[in-house]
Amino acid sequence: MNRLQEILQRKQEIRSLLESDGEVNVKEIQEELRQLQEEEAKIIEKRKIAEGIQLGSIESRHIENPLEQQGSQKPEIRDMKWDQAIDTEEYRTLWAKEMMGQSLNSEERDLFNKVNDEYREFTHTTENSQILIPKTVAAGIWRRAEEQYPLWADVRKFNVPGNLSMLKSDGNAVDGRWYTEDQKVDTDELGFGQLDLTGCELAKAIQVTWKLKKMALPEFESYIIREIGDRMGISLSKGVYEGKGKPGAGESFKPEPRGIKTVLSAETDKPQIIEYNTKTGVEFKTLTGVMAKLHSSYVNGATIYANNASIWNILANIVDGQGRPLFITDVQAGGVGRILGRSIKPDAGIPEGEFLIANVSAGYVANINEDITMYREDHVRDRLTDYMGYAIVDGDVLDSKAFVILQAEPTTPTV
Repeated sequence: MNRLQEILQRKQEIRSLLESDGEVNVKEIQEELRQLQEEEAKIIEKRKIAEGIQLGSIESRHIENPLEQQGSQKPEIRDMKWDQAIDTEEYRTLWAKEMMGQSLNSEERDLFNKVNDEYREFTHTTENSQILIPKTVAAGIWRRAEEQYPLWADVRKFNVPGNLSMLKSDGNAVDGRWYTEDQKVDTDELGFGQLDLTGCELAKAIQVTWKLKKMALPEFESYIIREIGDRMGISLSKGVYEGKGKPGAGESFKPEPRGIKTVLSAETDKPQIIEYNTKTGVEFKTLTGVMAKLHSSYVNGATIYANNASIWNILANIVDGQGRPLFITDVQAGGVGRILGRSIKPDAGIPEGEFLIANVSAGYVANINEDITMYREDHVRDRLTDYMGYAIVDGDVLDSKAFVILQAEPTTPTV
């Protein structure tokens, strides 16, 4: 058994595990799947290159149509369900050809339509232009979003189709007490709130010239992954930080994940938001006060998030009482440095001058209610094609005590 077969077998085992009633660590499984999909994509790419060398050159080889190389033999994906078919190289090639506007023969068209029709039936949608993305491409888009926006990357995520409801504590539980042998143990009535992640529509479009569409298939995939991943990533990061949530009565904004800043700003007296004076900047005492606001149970695993300008113009220049800089350059923990033992990660989704100190994986949860699909629209007269990535995602705060925000005081306008 070669490595590719081992990967496919392991993915099937994971699928069976998720469909069972047993306990699973969703975060670990998501990470393992991501690694498997990355390794699978690399193996497939290496095989394409190797086959191109054997035939003289990659350009001269008609790699866009592996189905034609099989002659009259029916492709394996014909007998697969849609969620299995999108994991194959055959569907990946058909998808890329369709996206690039290349013609599909009748057999290819039947297979492509079969997979997407089954998917639309599964999701109860009749949208004809909705095209299911291959797993390796979808995984690449999500990975790109996480690489560029660490706040979204650190969020605890679920992939539950449809709505996801979770219980969260109301924070009023009382700690255990010591008792004598004859004392009756007090009972506390635990209060729980419900967190409903019903999904918000996220879409991002890019426009490609027809000349650019003539690129090779691997280059086209990389382009889609990079562009859609970057543009969806910034929206996801901003949603986690300052998304408005669902509109209430009399409100007209579009549904978004409910952001950390939105939740903290709604609390009485805003206990988890600290302001600093822009004239004096962020001082050592201010920073230690921020750290003190973080609940002790969330300190381990807490990270500081800010945009690049805020990190190097403000954080990197903070000194202690002896004039010694607090900032230590360190890229080992996935960030650019450390302050007071906390890793600092640059994220463009945080406004300039603001800092989020957070244990995101413990205090925030997101659900990908519907994975990424793709839409294509041609503009003949302009010789342009629009590609739109679409997903349904939602998120909300589980515990506000896992977050502290440091922001500048509002300035008083001069008359």
